[in-house]
Order: sequence, then structure tokens, then C-alpha cells
Amino acid sequence: MKLFQQLLIAPAALGLVAPLAANADIATPSVEIEEINAGAFASATKMTCKSVFTTGFIKDPLNAAGNANVTTAGKLTSEYNYTIGIKSSFTGSDMLTASIEAGNQDDLVMDSSITGGNGLSVASLYYSFPVGDFSVTAGPIIQQDTVISATTSIYDDGFRLGSSPYSAEGQDGAGAAIEYQGENGWNGSFSLIGEHLNTFTTGAANAQQGLFTEEGTDTWTASIGYDADNYGVGVIYKDDDNVDTSVAVGAYFRPDSMPEISVVFDQLRDADATDSSNLLVGLNYPLGDGNLHGAFQAEDNTGTTTNNWELYYNYPINDGVAVQGGFFVEENAGNLDNTQGVVVETFFSF
Repeated sequence: MKLFQQLLIAPAALGLVAPLAANADIATPSVEIEEINAGAFASATKMTCKSVFTTGFIKDPLNAAGNANVTTAGKLTSEYNYTIGIKSSFTGSDMLTASIEAGNQDDLVMDSSITGGNGLSVASLYYSFPVGDFSVTAGPIIQQDTVISATTSIYDDGFRLGSSPYSAEGQDGAGAAIEYQGENGWNGSFSLIGEHLNTFTTGAANAQQGLFTEEGTDTWTASIGYDADNYGVGVIYKDDDNVDTSVAVGAYFRPDSMPEISVVFDQLRDADATDSSNLLVGLNYPLGDGNLHGAFQAEDNTGTTTNNWELYYNYPINDGVAVQGGFFVEENAGNLDNTQGVVVETFFSF
């Protein structure tokens, strides 16, 4: 990073020195790189970049309407995403967070997937600061699950299946949140966001609908949890514009010399349709230099119950590169064949 900063400053410094040196009557000054550098790139700013290469195939996938997607069924596919994260602190205890992303992972839909194509877009932008024992977060682009203090699961659901698809859905919006983390293990949080709808064209980013209005769509989320050294419990409650509500209840346990286990039940009460629910049991187990992960999911989607499985292994090649591969099976209702996938993901972090 030091070399990068000096490379940024060097052209400006040379541009200042050159005209002075051209005049024989004026002595060439000694330009201090560090003095110029202090105002050019704040030392409290940190930038990290990540990228994911996703390769694999999914046999008998379903489209958005729940029908067989014959155009992509079973074909080997390679997709990507790229993210840039920037964090700046002005006092040492606050943090301005921004993330920029691009990705085309709309066929191999995994937990790491980013869609939207090759164009860069701002995915999040918010500011956090302490107020006594609490932390306050606010911004124009914040996700519903950005501030949830309760830990309902420690399953590393970084492959296909999710532990709380309803209560931690992660809608984009503008708003604020407050969080408390007690030294005795208790924690709690509350957030209120006005959702961005139709890719920021309506909702909180549009004056015709607005933020926290009858015309807009607002979501509030509350959580409470307790974390001990080797176990924890948590509850998450989400209200979507006083229409749909969801609640997740989960617990985890870290026994000695055995797999970590998490159990989460998440239920959606849908005002316009039959209620849905999701039960996930996940295991993490260190194996060799990597970690083995497996999960079973019982999903009731508006009255249709299906069972899903996944098993994958994550292996760190070095501090900046990790590879994980695995397979999943998702049961489909009716006469549709089960969806099966084999996917390998390569993670870069620098």
C-alpha cells in the first residue's frame, strides 16, 4: 500500500518540481512525499478486493416460475463476481463502509452469487459510529441483514442452502439501525429501512414514494440473542410493511472434538398466500487443512414440502486464495426431477 501511495503522488510531485527547475534563478525545492501523501490518501482508509470464479453444472434447475429450465439444464458453466470494499475511519471508532460490485452469476446461483452483468454498481454505503454502549448505523444503501446482532446459526452456509431465507432476506434500502453487544453475552438490534424497489427507480430513492411513507415499502427487523463460549441462541423478527412477517429461532453448539451443529427454524407468515417455513440443520467439521460442511433443509414453500441436501469442502491454498467444491440435491414437487448440482468455487481476497 505504501508503494501504491507513492506511485499516486510521484507524478504530482514531479509536475511541481519540473517548472521550478527550469528557472535557473529559483532553487529547486526538496519535495517531501510524506507531506503530500498525508492529504492525498487517508491512512485510516482500507481497501480490500475479492473475486469468485464459479464453475460447474446444475441438472434440472427451475426457473423463476418454478418450471424446468431446459436452456441451462446440465450444461457446464463458468461465471464470476468482483467486489471492492472500502472502509474509512475518521475518529478511530467510527466507520464509513462502501462496496462496489459486478458479476454475472445468474445461472450458477450460489450464496456468493452477484448478478447484474459487467457494469460496476454501488452495493452498499453506510456509516457506523458508537453512542455509549450502542452502535448506530445509517446510510442510503444498507441491507436488511447488515445489522442483526443475534446469531441463530454458525453453519457456514456459503454454498447453496440458507439458514434464514425469510427473516434475514437482505433487502436493499435506506435507513438506520442500532445494535448492542453486552460483555455478559447478551445482544440485541433493531433496524428500519425503506426498501429500494425496481433497481432504485422506485421506493426510498424516489421522491414519489419516499422513505417511511404509505407509498413506500418499509421493513423493520428486531433481534435478540445470547452467546456463550461454546453455545448460543438467537431470535430474529422481521415485519415487511405491516403485511408479511417472519420469525427465525436458532441455536448452535460447539462440542469438543465433534462437528459444530446449528439448528434454525424460519417461518414466513404471508398475508397474500399460504405460510412458508424453513428448517435447516447444519454441521461444520475441520478436516485436514480445510473444513467440511454439510446441511439438511426441510422447506415448506406455500404448502409444498421438499427436502434438500448439500455437502462441500473448503480448502485454503494460501492467505489470499481458497477453493471449495461440493454438490447439492434439491427435491422438486410434482413430476419434476430433482435439481442436482456440482460446483467448484475459487475465492480470491487481497
